[in-house]
Amino acid sequence: MHKKNGGVRPSSAEIQNGASVEYFAASQSNNSSMVTLAMGLAMAVILFGIVVVAATFLEDEYRRLLAELLAVRPVTAAGFILGACALYLRCVNVSAHSARLGLLVNLLSLLLLALGAATLVHGALYGLGWLPVDQAHPISPLVMPPLLSVGFLLMAAILLLQDWRLLGGYYPSEYLSFALIGLSAIPLVGYIYGVSQFIYLDFYLPVPLLSAMVFALLGAALLMARPGHPVMAVIMRMAPGGQMLRRLLPQTLFLLLAFSLLLNWSMTRGWIVPDLLLPTLTLINGVIILFIFWGSASRLDSEYGERTRNAQKLAETSALLNAVSESTSDPIFVKNRQGLMIFANPATLQKLGKTWEETMYRSSRELFMVEEEADRVDRDDRRVMASGKPEKLEQTMTLPEGTVTFQTAKVPWFGKDGSVQGVIGISTDITERKQAEDVLRQRESQLEKTVVQRTALLRELTNHLETVREEEKRAIARELHDNMGASLTALSMHLEGVYQVLPPDEKWMDRKTRMQGLMKSLVSTTRRIQTELRPNTLDLFGLKAAISEQMDELHERTGIACHASLPDEDVEVGHEMEIAIYRMLQEMLNNVTKHAKASKVDVILDIDEDHVALTVRDDGVGIPEERRDNHKTYGLRGLRERATYFGGKVDIRSTPGKGALITISLPIRPEMASTET
Repeated sequence: MHKKNGGVRPSSAEIQNGASVEYFAASQSNNSSMVTLAMGLAMAVILFGIVVVAATFLEDEYRRLLAELLAVRPVTAAGFILGACALYLRCVNVSAHSARLGLLVNLLSLLLLALGAATLVHGALYGLGWLPVDQAHPISPLVMPPLLSVGFLLMAAILLLQDWRLLGGYYPSEYLSFALIGLSAIPLVGYIYGVSQFIYLDFYLPVPLLSAMVFALLGAALLMARPGHPVMAVIMRMAPGGQMLRRLLPQTLFLLLAFSLLLNWSMTRGWIVPDLLLPTLTLINGVIILFIFWGSASRLDSEYGERTRNAQKLAETSALLNAVSESTSDPIFVKNRQGLMIFANPATLQKLGKTWEETMYRSSRELFMVEEEADRVDRDDRRVMASGKPEKLEQTMTLPEGTVTFQTAKVPWFGKDGSVQGVIGISTDITERKQAEDVLRQRESQLEKTVVQRTALLRELTNHLETVREEEKRAIARELHDNMGASLTALSMHLEGVYQVLPPDEKWMDRKTRMQGLMKSLVSTTRRIQTELRPNTLDLFGLKAAISEQMDELHERTGIACHASLPDEDVEVGHEMEIAIYRMLQEMLNNVTKHAKASKVDVILDIDEDHVALTVRDDGVGIPEERRDNHKTYGLRGLRERATYFGGKVDIRSTPGKGALITISLPIRPEMASTET
């Protein structure tokens, strides 16, 4: 017979027949305002009930004064608190998304139902409501006018049945709410017109004015808590019928009530004969209703013409937008503030693999296959709505066709009042582009690996060539030492014999002196070439002695003041690194000789367990910055290449006119330190 509906979900026909998404935004905004108003009324009733209950704990004088002022008993206030709390929670749980809140509301409603039944049964058993005052027993704390007990029973039934509807789509709670409002209107009319029968209803206990007003407010709030239900939907719709009700109902009721009170007051003053009251009231009410409805009909007719023109423009715009959204291959969608899908173009439906009916007013978890991806989409939507700014996102989703990557532009959807109504999104399938980018990145990575491998091979080749060059230099130096040196020694000995047989003539003495000078220069040049090719000192005495010898030779050749700072212990870094350090020192000293114009050079050799550092410092003109960064400068590039091969680095610091400082730092690998010299 009945079906529970936690939140009314429009059908596809209802959505497709709507003028635009803006129509639903306006309706949704009105519904939200109604629910907020219902929550405010519930809070006001809760505060009123708390004041009444708290008054029972005051001193006698203040309690009596407040009781006379409010005329509401604590048991009645307790019922108001229970009903208002349940109503407030119903408003919070408007979409029935929390089972715990639903259970709590039902529990409060059952307590309210028990309270109403207990007070009604109590009055029936003891007859407190039917006995004259002088015959009544002392008033029990549970006693209240039976009308209030019936009101609590109605309110409890409304709260329990609020989201239940009949098969015809009707909600019993709406009609019970009207019954509650009508029931509370009886004593209100009695107070307005001074009719005691309506206030007492043949009972000795009157219905308090504030109690009747609270029941009327709660009845209205119960209707406003569910603005999407059929009866309230008629009032809340943007259609002409709803607008007419919102305009005419309040002013009609107000005018009818005002003129009724005026005529009643005139009759009490004797200005109107009682027999003429009813005809006069009928005539005035008829004129009021005629003018109100005539004026409203005229306004509606004018608005209808304007709406017809606007509808035509809107239809043209909607047709254009529909043509764009249906023809594009990019998914276009719109979600409301609750994250429910309220629009999706055919491309979106195709990607989701769902029909229109399966998509509309569904959450992300209902639309997407993976919950984590759906939650991520919801987080992005909430962030866009909270910031009020558009965002471009890259999202990878698991869809029926497989894993798809989208580039999505999301913008907040603003209503006419400037409030955020939801989010609008347009997605572009970039799966192929991402795959191409991944392939490109893989190729780039492979290319980088290839470059690294080729660079390593080139360095190995360079090192091999350097080794070959060193071996060739060593062989040439050995040839110079063994053959050229021996030949020069023999030649010198033969010349000494020749010198002895020369006549002691001045001419021959001069030739003898020149030949001895040439022989000495030849021997010195041969020894210098031999040392540059392969210093015997390096092979025989090690790196420290070779550095000292090179510094001495530089001083003798150029006159530059040379100073070497060497470690006390022997330097053992391996034969290959010794040669590299020696050659790098040669290159740096050659640069000092050719370019620095220095008067002093310091060479510092430091060594520890892990590194060896060679520093050359001069007081020359310095190295220009463009020359330092010029990779075509062979001397500096050679230093960097040698250092890089050994895993080291070259640090060049120079100030124009204040010399240069070059430091080469090389790591000592265990295999190098153990290499035999």
